[in-house]
Amino acid sequence: MLPANIRKATESDAQAIAQILQELGWFAWLDSTSPQTAMSGDKPLRVYAQIQQHIAQCHANDSHSIYVAENAETQVIGYVAVHWLPCPFLPKPQAYISELFIHEAYRGQGIGKRLLETATSEALMRGCLLLMLHNNKERESYQREFYRKQGWIERENIANFFYRLN
Repeated sequence: MLPANIRKATESDAQAIAQILQELGWFAWLDSTSPQTAMSGDKPLRVYAQIQQHIAQCHANDSHSIYVAENAETQVIGYVAVHWLPCPFLPKPQAYISELFIHEAYRGQGIGKRLLETATSEALMRGCLLLMLHNNKERESYQREFYRKQGWIERENIANFFYRLN
C-alpha cells in the first residue's frame, strides 16, 4: 500500500482535481479543449473556478465533504466527495459518495481504499446508517470489483433513475 496523506480538500486543490478528472476523459465540460472552457495559458479557468466553488461550499456547509489523497511529494493523487443526507424514513442519516477518482498512475496502490475508509470513518462519526454510491458497470472499478472487495454490497433490487433538467 502506497503511503498517502488524506486530508480535507482546500480551494488550492482545484487544479489537481481538475487534472485527475480531465485525465479520465469522461466529462466533456472538463475537456481543456472544449469551447466552454476559458483558457489562460494552459489553465482552464472555468473548470478550476467551478471546482474551487464546490470546495468552498464544502467548507461553508456541513452537508458535504471532499477529501484528497497526497503522495509523499504532497501532490494530490485522488479524491472522494461525500454528501451527508438526512432521511425522514430512516432512523439515522445516510451518506452518498458522488465521486471517488484516483490519478491513473496511482490506481491499485490502496489510495481508493484509504479514501473510502476516511469517508466511512466520518459517516460513523456522524451516526450514519449506511454509505451508498453509484458505479457505472462499464468502469474499470466495477469490472475489477473494487467496491465489492472493500465489503460493499451491490443492490440488485433497486433501479437507478435520473431526470435530466437541461
